[in-house]
Amino acid sequence: MTAQPAPPFSASPAPRDLFAAYSFDTLISGAARLRPQGLALVDRNHSVPFDLLAGQAAALARLLAECGLKPGERLLLIGGAETTLVIAIVAALRGGFEPALAPLDLEPDEFAAYAQAINAAALAGPSHYGMAISPEMYFAVAAATPSIRFVATLGPEEIDGAVDLTTAATLRYAAERSESALERGRPAPAAARLITFDRARKAPVFHEQSTLMAASLDFVARASIGRETPIFSTLPPTTFAGLVAGPLAALLSGATLHLEGPFDARSLVKRIDGLENVHLVVPAAVAKDFLEAGLLDRLASAVLMSRLASTSDFAPPDALNAPCPILDLYAIDESAVIGELRRADTAVPPALAPHYVGFDDGRILTVESAPQPGYPLAYRGAAVTALR
Repeated sequence: MTAQPAPPFSASPAPRDLFAAYSFDTLISGAARLRPQGLALVDRNHSVPFDLLAGQAAALARLLAECGLKPGERLLLIGGAETTLVIAIVAALRGGFEPALAPLDLEPDEFAAYAQAINAAALAGPSHYGMAISPEMYFAVAAATPSIRFVATLGPEEIDGAVDLTTAATLRYAAERSESALERGRPAPAAARLITFDRARKAPVFHEQSTLMAASLDFVARASIGRETPIFSTLPPTTFAGLVAGPLAALLSGATLHLEGPFDARSLVKRIDGLENVHLVVPAAVAKDFLEAGLLDRLASAVLMSRLASTSDFAPPDALNAPCPILDLYAIDESAVIGELRRADTAVPPALAPHYVGFDDGRILTVESAPQPGYPLAYRGAAVTALR
């Protein structure tokens, strides 16, 4: 995979690494203790409380280890906006593996190049997502990547020749092979990174969990997300923005995350109609259609995601006379995700003023503008991933 030169983004570690205390595993474990029956994840087919999320992720982590994955190895996870993908991400991190996330609409050669670039040890994806997915594509990627030792399916159906990691198989494994006292006593693995794919540069991007946490805390504060205001996202958790405004925002705020994928207008209208005070996360490109359909009524906010390139000047998203607050979520080169509330329907450029997150003993810079020649939209801060 030939990567373009990386822009001069730089991460700025927070003093005493305050965000290191946060990880997917610690957040889910804490929520499972405090609110075991509280709803964590919901999609069209599943409602997952925190205790089931924690238990299923733990079982899947053990199952992946039994398949031969070792801590530090990379698992290529392909998927969409579904609970099964979130559980697989959590399981990979719990096992000390590094999940590399890929959306389903990559081309076969992009999947293969991505897998080769990260030296993936295994590949897992759904058997269908709205429509059947060709198993041949998974096995072709594996055949082109010598480091891949097995292919697995996340369901809902099994795939011939693939390891069965469906929800039914994982729950069956959990019932038959409960976690041993020895396993419970083992220290948690070091916080593994998450990997996403930068389409423009055709290169993997490695994110520290602490960076993702800082970005999500910043987003939660700006969107005013709380336990009583659910998040309804159409973004698959396969990108920096999808993670920050999806599972991480929900875990940090205590809100329930509703995932809607693949996109279906009738399903979305039906599901969102029964919810109140929702933060709806959608691509900015569909915002006008949603407004005309009345889907922005009664919302806590509409979070409109736009993709920007660090090499381009800021182009504001379209004006939108919406009946709810609008927060623009700018995703920049898989390196920064910056939320800005509109002012009187006027879009605010990303990090026009520096962003901070407050702690008891002060505040931490999450992101600020740091333009460089040729890179007008470059940033630095604790919520920024430095590109290689």
